[in-house]
Amino acid sequence: MEKEEKVTVLLLFMTLTSLMTAYLCFGSEITDLGQETGKEARQYTRESAEGEKVFLEAEVLSKRFTYTGGHLLLQIDCDSEVLSVFIPKTAGADTLNMSIQEGDFISLTGTVAEYEGKREIKVDKKENIHLNNHRSSE
Repeated sequence: MEKEEKVTVLLLFMTLTSLMTAYLCFGSEITDLGQETGKEARQYTRESAEGEKVFLEAEVLSKRFTYTGGHLLLQIDCDSEVLSVFIPKTAGADTLNMSIQEGDFISLTGTVAEYEGKREIKVDKKENIHLNNHRSSE
């Protein structure tokens, strides 16, 4: 091998060694970025605390977009409690608006929050809402 080839091979080896060392030391922290660690969703109850990650199944009573921002707001019936579900535009509000209709039953995972003194569930991404079945034709 010529001198330039040896230098190239040495640099590649050093780069790979550095990457492997970084992965072994920080790999789990790097791959978990953006994910909530140690927080599993619990079944929603009236006692669920603000900031708690919850899941629930409910019927969609109504839907509308916010006056500004293009966020989707659902009103759902969860065990005779009417809750708001806030879906930011960046979380796929447009797509979900087309697929969810009033009367549909949905499953969702989100975070308990409070807005203007009222409890709501904030959904971070469209994959956290699943359509269980469409309304019956009554």
